This record gives sequence, structure tokens and C-alpha cells, in this order.
Amino acid sequence: MATQAAKWVLGHLASLVETSDHYGMVYIHTPAHTPGPPPHYHEDATELFLILRGRLEVVCDGKVMVLGPGESFVVPKGSVHTFSNREAEEVEWVTSYAPDGFQQFFADFGVDAREENARERSVAGELVGRVIANCGRYGMILAQ
Repeated sequence: MATQAAKWVLGHLASLVETSDHYGMVYIHTPAHTPGPPPHYHEDATELFLILRGRLEVVCDGKVMVLGPGESFVVPKGSVHTFSNREAEEVEWVTSYAPDGFQQFFADFGVDAREENARERSVAGELVGRVIANCGRYGMILAQ
């Protein structure tokens, strides 16, 4: 799996995976006790969560699921969802989007993992504010 340099995005270590132009994929490590983004939906993309190691809580349209290794869940386009790691161990997982495009969010809002204090900077108020103000440009609509 060919990936780009890892970036911290809102507290999650994300690496873009090279794919065709039909779908996008991101390989993610989520540290223990890490919250996810605010509830949101994608107006033009279906999203897949596939857990490789650990357990990830996924909430979709009010339904709470805890996914473990080998388990997956597809979030239909327009469904309000979020995720978090409430466990004491890291989660290793893959997310995929169809059609291609949303993974650019990770590239644009990520802090290069090789930089000093990258994880802390990825959750700093200024960056979070930019994400909230601009996520709609990526088809990520925050739930009201």
C-alpha cells in the first residue's frame, strides 16, 4: 500500500493512500481516548470504516456501534455520523470515500508528523477554527 507522508489531522495520524480516481482512501492511527470530529455528513460521498486493530466507536444517524478488527461499516451519503476512540489502546483503521475527493481534507488540514508538536498543533484552536469554517468546501457539512 503506497501512502503519502503522515499528517496529524484533528488528533488522528492520517496517511493518504494512492488509489484510482474512483475512490479515495486514508490509513489512520487514532490514539487512545481521542475524540472524533463533530457530527457531520458528506453531501456527495459514501464513506467506509474498516478496522484493522483496536476498537472504534462509530455513530451514524443516532445508532452507536463499536467496531473491532476486521469489522467495517458503510456510511451512506447524507447520513450524520462521527467516530471516536474511547478505548485505552490505539486504533488502526482505514477510511475510504466514493467518489474520490474528500481525502484532500486530510492533506489540506494536516500537520506534517515530522514537525515538532504536530499532534498538539493539529487540535489547536486556530486550526480547528479553520476546519469548522472551511469543511463545507470539501462536502463535509456539520450537523446543526
